Amino acid sequence: MTLLRLTEKPTETPLAPAVVEVRLPPALARWGGVTRASLEGPEDAPAVALLGGISGNCFPCAWWPGLAGPGGAADPGRFRLLGMDFIADPSGEAAPSPVDQAAALCAALDAFGIDRAHAVIGASYGGMIALALGQHFPDRAERLVAISADAAPHPASTAIRELQRRIVSLGLANGNAEEALSIARGLAMLSYRTREEFAERFQGGIEGEAALGRSDPGAYLRSRGEAFVARMTPQRFLSLSASIDRHQVDPSRIHLPTLLIGADSDQLVPPVQMEKLAAALAGPAELHLLPSLYGHDMFLKDAARISALVEAFL
Repeated sequence: MTLLRLTEKPTETPLAPAVVEVRLPPALARWGGVTRASLEGPEDAPAVALLGGISGNCFPCAWWPGLAGPGGAADPGRFRLLGMDFIADPSGEAAPSPVDQAAALCAALDAFGIDRAHAVIGASYGGMIALALGQHFPDRAERLVAISADAAPHPASTAIRELQRRIVSLGLANGNAEEALSIARGLAMLSYRTREEFAERFQGGIEGEAALGRSDPGAYLRSRGEAFVARMTPQRFLSLSASIDRHQVDPSRIHLPTLLIGADSDQLVPPVQMEKLAAALAGPAELHLLPSLYGHDMFLKDAARISALVEAFL
């Protein structure tokens, strides 16, 4: 079933991906009406969709080096790589579900004339979308890769994200939204990474008597927050953060072959969750739990190690 049509015809280029504006079907119109998608790689190659965290965009080779790009598991010389900007409520008042994002991905596949992807590879939020597609649109992919994602959010992880959203909401109400978003991102980084990494990189404590004196790790979190503010609006953050907590799939209804990869140090998606998901999936499931200093951010920081597992699965 055709869900949309292109506003312009995609063109192949050896230098850059083809980028199109995808018109969303009526059921998704409330999330902005359109989104961007990109495609690069040989016209006759199998298609692979790549989805990351909420700050990712439609250019996977830019934000996922080591896995997407020349020499990686998702090599644009061997596969057609499809990327997509996530849909969101521009006002920040409502949140699409990962199933909505999976429907938008189907729309992007249709836009490029792809009936069925060779694989959908998702990490973090993107892994949730991959699982949602596996349950609700199983005819659109041959296999799934879900990295650091589970069938439902862990309660402690939902609690952390709700605190982040309250911080951003307070900032919006008081005219200091960007600083609030920066603080929320810093709080998020504490859940993405590990105590062991912080101990290796930073010195604890503050100097002097000033209660708001800056610390070594605090300076790092400020810089990460400022970088996040440069590419994410507070309203979009509210919508996509809440979308994570709307995630619910039934593993017993996912029959596609699925590769699961997790970090043994992940605080947001603990290893026990990944183990339960692997056992509950209806289709063939392969699980790898890797030791990592980087916790939930393993999919970005240890991309080359993950790439070897993904390449074998593809």
